[in-house]
Amino acid sequence: MKTNSLDSSGETRRSFIIRGTASIAALSLPLIGIPSLTVYGGQMMTPPKNALVLWYSQTGNTQRCGRVIAQTLEDKGILTRASDYRDLEPSDVSNYDMIVAGSPVYYYEVPSNFRRWLATIPSLVQKPVASFVTFGGEGGNQFNTALSLLELLADKGGIPLCMDMFGNMSTFAITWSTGNVNRVLKHSHKPDCESFKRIRHFAESLTEAASEERPHVFHKKTDFREWIKGGPSIWGTKLMINQHTIDKSLCVECGICTDQCPTSAIDLSTGAIDSKACIACLACVNNCPEQAVIMEFMHKRVYGYKTFIKQQGIHIQEPDECPANA
Repeated sequence: MKTNSLDSSGETRRSFIIRGTASIAALSLPLIGIPSLTVYGGQMMTPPKNALVLWYSQTGNTQRCGRVIAQTLEDKGILTRASDYRDLEPSDVSNYDMIVAGSPVYYYEVPSNFRRWLATIPSLVQKPVASFVTFGGEGGNQFNTALSLLELLADKGGIPLCMDMFGNMSTFAITWSTGNVNRVLKHSHKPDCESFKRIRHFAESLTEAASEERPHVFHKKTDFREWIKGGPSIWGTKLMINQHTIDKSLCVECGICTDQCPTSAIDLSTGAIDSKACIACLACVNNCPEQAVIMEFMHKRVYGYKTFIKQQGIHIQEPDECPANA
């Protein structure tokens, strides 16, 4: 598949926004500095008898990591439940001795919908907690995102154990839809067996960390993307979305898009998508089996993750293809 070039006016506009935002952030660093964040752990803990591994996942990468972590904990003798947070009630969290939360890095931070849900869970006082994030390609601000997720759990009284970051192929559909195919394909081999080995090692380290009394200290890293994460980045993307609707002639009303939409922005009966509620997560585009979600970014049609991997002949490796004892 050949890489298409953006038209010169579109590329200039996009580059200007990106360079302008980056320049402002870079100039701000010496004057303002990156907000510091320190999370402490290492208090005396009761060894966990059961655990909850929960995640927010859109195309399956974070879910895949969460299931590997849960299975590894089970193999270590800890009764473990694995679940997308949308299949849980906040009160369910109180039933577990240890909590592990996972999230994709979404516009350089933990997605707002997941943050809001975690804010409603009950107290985690004296319970060991850990976090992990997934990111596509080279990623961006993944360390600070993992730490922010860990802080959300620590704010509920949890005792931080550790955190980690796991890379995979990018699932940001706008990237390949606007011609940057090679940038995505560079990482199309991930996750691989080495990835799953790292994930299992992370899970094993949880039980080891829970038995230690030494303090675990985490400091946020200096990264200009701390200043453009979330809202500013989402706004920049939405600014260049020219069309976002559902083609009713193609839609089979399977409900996948509404199930995946974290803000309930989609009205299947009319095919309308609430642009104000939408947070440009691209879940509807990525998961629609009929390509019925019509999105244009800078007047270029955006096509989804499932379509992309089919066109490119990409095989996404599953954990059972890389046994733990191999």
